[in-house]
Amino acid sequence: MEFQVFSFKFQDTANAPSRLARRASNWVAIRCLLLGALALGQAAWAGVTAYNDFGAPSLRNNSISRIGATLAELKAGNGSVIKTGTLINFTSGQTSGINLKLTVTGSPLGQAEIGADAPAETEAGTVFREKVNCEGGSPLPAGKVHFIDLSGLDPAKRYELVLFASDAAGGEAKPVSFTLWDVSSFENRSDIAPDRVTISGQFNRTTTIETAGNDNAAWGDVCRLASIRCGADGDLRVILQPPNGSQLKALMLREQTPPVLAGKPMIELGEDHAVIRASLADITGGPVQLRWRVANSDSAWQSVALTPDATGALSAQLDSLAVFVDHEFIFVQSTPQGEVTSEPRMIRPQKTGIIYSTGFEPTEPVAFLPGAITTKTGPWRVAKGRAEVQTNRVAHGGQAVRTGDCVIEMTLKNPAKILWADAFIQDPGISQARKIPDGKASSVLLFHAGKLLALDGDGNGNGKFVTAAELPGDRFTRLTIRTDYEAKRFDVWVDGKPALAKLGFKDNSVTQFHGAKRLAGANSYLDDFSLSTWGLDRDSDGDSLNDLDEAKFYGSYPLLADSDRDGASDAQEIAAGTHPADPSSIFAVKIDSTASDQTKLSIPTVTGLEYTLQRRAALGQGQWQTVPGFENVPGDGSVQSFLETPDGRNYFYRGVIVNRLNPANP
Repeated sequence: MEFQVFSFKFQDTANAPSRLARRASNWVAIRCLLLGALALGQAAWAGVTAYNDFGAPSLRNNSISRIGATLAELKAGNGSVIKTGTLINFTSGQTSGINLKLTVTGSPLGQAEIGADAPAETEAGTVFREKVNCEGGSPLPAGKVHFIDLSGLDPAKRYELVLFASDAAGGEAKPVSFTLWDVSSFENRSDIAPDRVTISGQFNRTTTIETAGNDNAAWGDVCRLASIRCGADGDLRVILQPPNGSQLKALMLREQTPPVLAGKPMIELGEDHAVIRASLADITGGPVQLRWRVANSDSAWQSVALTPDATGALSAQLDSLAVFVDHEFIFVQSTPQGEVTSEPRMIRPQKTGIIYSTGFEPTEPVAFLPGAITTKTGPWRVAKGRAEVQTNRVAHGGQAVRTGDCVIEMTLKNPAKILWADAFIQDPGISQARKIPDGKASSVLLFHAGKLLALDGDGNGNGKFVTAAELPGDRFTRLTIRTDYEAKRFDVWVDGKPALAKLGFKDNSVTQFHGAKRLAGANSYLDDFSLSTWGLDRDSDGDSLNDLDEAKFYGSYPLLADSDRDGASDAQEIAAGTHPADPSSIFAVKIDSTASDQTKLSIPTVTGLEYTLQRRAALGQGQWQTVPGFENVPGDGSVQSFLETPDGRNYFYRGVIVNRLNPANP
C-alpha cells in the first residue's frame, strides 16, 4: 500500500540554511558562536596556558610538559603506573606551579603508542597542532579506570581544560568517557556529534568520545570543559573509562578571562520576545551592552546599552524577534584593556507550552542515573517502597522507571487553569482496591481487574468509579488527563484518544496543580511524563499533528505548520523521517556521476520505511516511472545508493516513501 509521496526538495546552495541547535547544542552552531563572539575583540585568555604531551615525542618542545606512561612501563608495572610533573606555562616557558598526576591501571594488550597527529582544521587540530605532537600517547588499558589529577589551581580563577584521545580506525569501537570531578562549578563545552560525541551524567559532567578513527581529517573531537572553578583545595580530577582501550594524546589547560557576568543569565521567553536578566561581575569594569542576532547568520549584531543597578543587576527585553528561530546573544563590557564578552547563549522565542517533561534519561538537566531512586531527583521522590531507573523496558528513549509496591510522587506547583498530564504506564496484572484514597485531589485513577477506572467525584471527597478502558498488561499504555481547574472537571484520554469526559473533581477545593502521586504495583513501569498547556485535542497550525505531540515528541512548534520554514510541512517531515525543526534535515535525492559515467543516486533512509526511486524526462509532465532495481527497498537508517547506466536522455528524479512498516506511535 502506498503511504505517501514526497518529491525531493531543492536547496538553494547559495542561501542554504544552517542547522538549528537542538536539545543538545549542535557542534557547528557552537563553533560559529564562539568565532562570532571572539570577532568582537574579546581578549579570550589571560594568565597560564599549558600543554601536556602524553606521548614521547622525538622532538621536544621546552614549552610543553611531557607527563605520560609508555607501553613498556605499563607492561613492567604491577597493577598501575603513576606519572607526575609540573605543567609549563607555554607563553613564558616557566613552570606554572600547577601539577599533573596521571594514573594508568592495567596492562595494555597489543596497543600501539604511535598514531597520527591531531588533524588540521578540526577541534583537536585547532587546539594542539603546531604545539603538541599528538602522534604519541599513553595507552589506556581496556576495562580499567584511569585518572588525571591537577593540583595547585587557584580557587578564585576559572579554567578551560581540553583533552584529546584517539586510536587507529577499524575493528571495534573504542569509546572513552571523561568525567570531571571535585570541582565547584563548570560548563561542558564539548561539541556533540552524532555517533561520536555525547554528553551525559549529573550536571553534564561526562563526555564520551568515539576515539577509533578520531585522528582522521573529518573528526578530531575533544573533551572541552570551560569555566571550571576548583574547590578550596585547588584540585580537580578527570576519570577516564575506556571499555575497549584507547590512547590518551594531549591536554591543554588555560586560565579564562574574568567573566563579564556573575553566573548564567536568566531568560524568560515569549512568543516573539525575550526578557534577559543577569548580574555584572564588576560594575566598575566599564560600560555594558547586550548584543543579539539570528544565530549562524551574517546579519549585523543589534545592541542596546545597559545600566546596572547598585548591585550589578542587568535587565533587557528584546522585542519583535522571529518566532521559533534561534537567536544568539552576548553581553559585552568595554574595559580599559578592550572589549570582553560573555559566553554566547541561544534563545528560541516561542509560546511556552511544555511546563515539565522527563523521559527519566541520564542526559536531562537533572540526570536520572540507572539504579535505585534513593534521593529526590528533580520533582520526584519515592515516598514508600522501592523504585529504580532501568533500561530493559521503555516506552521511548533508553530508560524508564520500574517500581515495586511503592508510592512515587512528583511535586510541582503551576497556576495554569487548564493542564494536560501525559505519561506512559505499564501495569501487568495489578488490581487495586476500588477505594477512594485519603487526601485532597482533583482526579483519581485506579487499575482494577484489567481495567482503568476513573473517579467521577462529587467535589466533597466522594464519587463513583467509572470504566475508562481495558488495560493491556503486555505493553505501555498512554494515559493523559486534561484538567480544568475553573470548571472543576477532568477528561481521560487513553492511547491518544478520548475515553471519558467532564468527570467531577474529587475535591473542589483544589484550585491548581500541586503534583501527582502514583500508588504502583510490583513490576509496573512509568515513562515519558509531562505537564503541558498544549493538548491532544488541538491542531492549532492545521498540519495534521496535535499540539502536544508536536511539542513533546517531534520538536516542532504547534503554531507553525512548517516549523523550520524549509518548504515541507511538519507532518511531511515526520513521515519522511526528517527533523521538522531543522532546515538542513531534508528528504532529498542526491545525484552524482561516477568515473564510468554512471548516474549515482543516493537517498537517506529511515528504519521502518520502504523507498522507491522514480524518474521522468520532464519536470511538469509525463508519468513518473520506477527506476529498475530500486523499488520497495527497506530503509536501514543509512544513505542508500544506486547506480544507473545512462541511456542518453536527461531525467528528473524523486524519492517515494511507499510503505510505513512500523506505524509511529508517539
